Amino acid sequence: MGIMSPIRRLPSLNALRVLEAIHQAGSITAAARHLRISHSAVSHQVKILEAWATDPLFFSKGRVTMLTDAGKSLAGVTHEAFDAIRHEIDRLPLRGLRSVSLACLPLVATHWLMPRIAGFNAKHPEINLHLSLSQTDRPVTPRPDIEIQFARRNQLTGQDIALLPGDAIPVCSPALLGGRCPDELLASGPLLFDEDLRMWSQWHELTGHPARSASGSGLMLEGSVLLQGAAIAGLGIALCRRCFLERDLAEGRLVALSDQAIDDDWCYFLRCQADKRHLPEIEVVLTALVDASAASRHARAAQFTE
Repeated sequence: MGIMSPIRRLPSLNALRVLEAIHQAGSITAAARHLRISHSAVSHQVKILEAWATDPLFFSKGRVTMLTDAGKSLAGVTHEAFDAIRHEIDRLPLRGLRSVSLACLPLVATHWLMPRIAGFNAKHPEINLHLSLSQTDRPVTPRPDIEIQFARRNQLTGQDIALLPGDAIPVCSPALLGGRCPDELLASGPLLFDEDLRMWSQWHELTGHPARSASGSGLMLEGSVLLQGAAIAGLGIALCRRCFLERDLAEGRLVALSDQAIDDDWCYFLRCQADKRHLPEIEVVLTALVDASAASRHARAAQFTE
């Protein structure tokens, strides 16, 4: 069994509040006004911090006390921590509502989830939903009850639920296509890239189209919602997730340039906190999401066979 290192004693909250205030207000005098305490009270907390710190946090410039780089760094971290506490305090009434928290990717929220919320609220007025956005590589804090995320199917755990397919096809705006044939545009038109540059190289390899470089477009976008929005704006050709294209294709904002898809082995999936899975309101939300997914699949299948 390893020996735990001793926990370093932190300065008092009062001292950290003063440090935050000096950083934001710019001086001891302004910090005292902001905190509504005396100048001497602020100076006392500064002395406490100076005695606590192993490196200088303050220096004097004339009659003005200023923060060193170390002081600014600690003040910035302190501000973030206090902001997180303030935000959580503001959310305490929400916690008391026993709402179901649901975090999902922006494209899922805007193109799939939001159009279905009104029907869910009408059917289950007793359940409060708390929705937030997440990114695949940026965990949400605090962790939501239910998450809709994106991954390869073989990365799902036994408790995860596959929700929507993740395959992607090339699309662009009708104006960008003009009178050209799709293959001509795919060979020479501007390409839109996501942040990892993987999708187009995979599509070209799969279809046998000549590979194109990322340098021809000059536009890279983080996240599928920006990628699809750029395609609608006529900025280039994008590989977009087919399950979120139906409305834009039907209403003429986008046209499909090929039915050849990539990422058949990826999907959007549900993940629920294990200790919340037994709650009846969680079960209601999970069932509603799974049913909505099945309805979406049936609608796509019917559209394909017409």
